[in-house]
Amino acid sequence: MTRTTTPKEPGRFMKFDPTVSTGTIIQTLVFIIGVATAYGGYREDQVKQDGRIAMVEALADKDRDSTKESLKKIEGQVADLAKSNQDIKESLAILRGRAAEPGSRK
Repeated sequence: MTRTTTPKEPGRFMKFDPTVSTGTIIQTLVFIIGVATAYGGYREDQVKQDGRIAMVEALADKDRDSTKESLKKIEGQVADLAKSNQDIKESLAILRGRAAEPGSRK
């Protein structure tokens, strides 16, 4: 026995399979639509999350700048206090020197 093969028709890429029913086609379409919907929801959540992250980064930069300014202000105040403390020590040393001089009031 010999097998006879039918030549392919030019221009036809797919051959109809009679075992594929309308239900199979509908299931496939529903699956594809479900995957596309799920992916769209995922992308939407990801975009929202990226927006939240950008907002938090902007607030962190603002807080960082505010903290730097406050730190500079505090450093200036500490320097002023250190100078005032040094002035008080010098004044106290002068007063003690005057009190130690002979003929001064006690």
